[in-house]
Amino acid sequence: MAQYILGHLEETSYLTLTKISREANVSETTVIRFAYSIGFESFSAMQGALQQEILGNNSVKAEGNAHESAYYDHVLNREISILEKTKKGLSRDKVDEAVERLYRADMVFSVGSRTGFPAALWFGIALGRFRDGVFPVNPVGEDFFSNVMKVTEHSVVVAISMARYSKATYRFIQQAKARGASIILVTDSQISPPALLADLVFLTESNRDETGINTISSISALLNIMAVGLRRRDPRQAMERLKVLETLYLEQNDVIFE
Repeated sequence: MAQYILGHLEETSYLTLTKISREANVSETTVIRFAYSIGFESFSAMQGALQQEILGNNSVKAEGNAHESAYYDHVLNREISILEKTKKGLSRDKVDEAVERLYRADMVFSVGSRTGFPAALWFGIALGRFRDGVFPVNPVGEDFFSNVMKVTEHSVVVAISMARYSKATYRFIQQAKARGASIILVTDSQISPPALLADLVFLTESNRDETGINTISSISALLNIMAVGLRRRDPRQAMERLKVLETLYLEQNDVIFE
């Protein structure tokens, strides 16, 4: 337990007890007992001390440009590490199956809440370059109801859901599944609540540093692979649609520099 914490100080400072126990491959009770054994009254107290330690270290790093540069390198290296890990765990056959489902769907709904929505929006725009009937969805309020109503048994939902799993995204997946749609999910755990409803699950991690906000670089990379796959699935259709788009850009004088 001590070895895991020393190697993952930042993650341990904000991850949930359940997530830490899973990552360290120990029980939640073991994590709590470890906190007691090193003099803390609770797991939360240990986590608070870690947060203070990290904040203190960051203050020291901020004192000089060299230290700042080293810290920024650490953040970027963490992103690169996550991308490498995602690449190693990626199944070519699963990507091909996802692409085939996206190609044959009557409609595709790209769904994400909170920080997941920018990735869902990007994917919706990218996929819309190559096929019709693509709808980015932020599943709250009227956007939830108006899009759920469109879902059919021939539709595909591509959902993004990372810890701390949004209820809004989960409910959209539930409703779409009940209507017979296929669910393709990008998440951080095979046993996350939305993963239990999904037909295809793509796993990656998020670089939640001191901001406490999930980054989306690895999520976007997975979505990009699917978009590229769809373009390659029918290159003639993709090219025709891109030509139309390029004509529209020129007609609207929407390009500043070639």
